[in-house]
This record gives sequence, structure tokens and C-alpha cells, in this order.
Amino acid sequence: MSGEARCPVDVLTGFLGAGKTSLLRRLIAEGALRDTAVLVNEFAALPVDDRLVAIAGAPVGLIGEGCICCVTDVNLRAALIGLLDARERGAMPPFSRVLIETSGLADPGAILAALAADPMLKARLSAGRVVTLVDLMHGEATLDDSAEAIAQIVAADAVFFTKQAGADSGAAARLSQRIASLNPLAAILPERVEDPFAWPLPDAGGVVRHRALRRFEAAPAETRHGGIAAGLLTAAAPVEWSRFAAWLSLLLHRHGNAILRVKGEVAIRGDGAVSAVMVQSVRHVVHAPEHLARAEGTALVVIARGLAPAAIEDSFRRHVTGEVGVDQQERVAV
Repeated sequence: MSGEARCPVDVLTGFLGAGKTSLLRRLIAEGALRDTAVLVNEFAALPVDDRLVAIAGAPVGLIGEGCICCVTDVNLRAALIGLLDARERGAMPPFSRVLIETSGLADPGAILAALAADPMLKARLSAGRVVTLVDLMHGEATLDDSAEAIAQIVAADAVFFTKQAGADSGAAARLSQRIASLNPLAAILPERVEDPFAWPLPDAGGVVRHRALRRFEAAPAETRHGGIAAGLLTAAAPVEWSRFAAWLSLLLHRHGNAILRVKGEVAIRGDGAVSAVMVQSVRHVVHAPEHLARAEGTALVVIARGLAPAAIEDSFRRHVTGEVGVDQQERVAV
């Protein structure tokens, strides 16, 4: 891309009927997506959302005839690369970001994993913000019944409640508590946010430290959501990068898709100085570490299915912050 910065890819997701297309149409009509290439995904073969968005005057690309997480990676890959190539040829207006509206049954983690794993995509695109819409009228029942809705919460950077007028007065508070237990990283946006993609979130290093620490004090991890629970890993002193990287690699290798998400800051010691790295993974796919301007300490949120947070923390303390040799690290177990 001739030295250009990587183009961020934002994701709008939420369960069936949460109001994704209504929000997208409003953002287009208000000019909030003026510099954005929009990709709409449909679960059904009939591209209803494609037509609805087009009514608002936006050029739209439709990815295949199926849920974005169920079709082959080539569909998503081809659509994204096609957008970038068309921009470079001048075949479409310039844009500075891409917004994907997923189907209501999509797992946005598949998109994040593709952006991190595909050599051509990760060289030209970066993961932006995942905004998950939650219908306040039906959100509690949906979380009880739908693995897809839970996956959409786990992947979220921000959660935006919709259909508030029809919900009872305590629905937002109850759902906020449940969301915090599933994903302490997610910001729950105020009711009157006009554009959830423009709402300021803490910087990368502050996300875990300031939001998750507070959430873990207020909402301890619970495991009623299909065995999913979140845990927080901290270290009193900077750690050795080689030790941490070996532990994370072996943990993901052994437990694979059970580790749904890892995100946070790791304070690294070396050469008499302390540096900080932002670490993020979606299932077994690890994004390239990002160096942070300031080191505040180690704080990592791990969201897992079927693994107790206490067991993950014990493994972290034994193999990363403790005095454990390499031969023992090779036998990492949780």
C-alpha cells in the first residue's frame, strides 16, 4: 500500500433483531460513515439488508450468501482485498476504514482471527472496534439460549443497548452485570450515544488496567454462560518476555479454542529498563504485540470456556512470575 497506514476494520455485530441495520442506516444518513467502505453480510440467501442500506445512499458490498463465520475464508478475504485494490485503482471513492455489519448469527471472533492470521490481510488491515448491539427487551433470554450471542459479547470492545423503550427499568442493570462477568473489557455505552464507533475508549494500555480491574472488583467471574468465565492475571514486577511468550504459546497450543480471548498489558524487564507490550489473542490466533509508550504493570484478562480462572492464574504464577525452569515450562498444564 505504498507505505500507507493499515486500514482499520470495524465490526458491527449483535444477535438477530438487535437493530444493526437500523443503526447502520442512521449513521449513513447522518454522514458518520462518509469515509467508510461498508460490507454487509447476510445469513439468508436473500440480501434484504443490502437493499435496506442501499436505500440510505451508501455503496455496499455483500459478502457471499451466508454468515460471515460460516462461509470460506476466501469470501471474506476476497471482499476485503477487492475493496483495497479498487481504492488503489481509483475504481471507488477513497476511504479510511472498513465497517462490516455481520449477520445476527455471526461470531465476530472469526473476523478478528482472519485479520491477524492472513498474511495479505494483516499487512494492509488492522482490527478496529467491535461494537455489539444488545436488545434490552430480549437480551437476557438471548444470552440464556444462544451461544452466538455470547460470542458476540466476548468479542466486543463496546456494547450498545437498543430497544430501551420496551424494556423494564431494571433490564439495563441486570444485563450490564452479566456482560461484565462475560467480558470485563467491554465498555457499556451510555443510552444516548449517537455514534458508538466514535465514543472514546481508553487507550490500549488503560483498557485492562482501569476498566477490568474495576469490573473484577464489582462483578466476580461466573460460569453459568456455557462454562465461560473471565479471569484477571497481574504481576507485581515486570516479567521476562521469553518466559511469558513460551507460557502463552503452550497454553494456546494445549487448550486451543477453549481460550476465547486474551487481552492486556505485559510489563517486560530487560537491559535495565522496563517496557510495555499490548498482547491480544482470539482463540488460538495471536495478534502481533504492540509496544506501548508507558509501562504501568502487567494486567491481562483471559476469557475461557471450561477452564477455571483460578487454574489459569496458578499456571501463570508458576510459569511466568515464579522461578520455573524451561524444562518445566514445556509441561505447562492448566
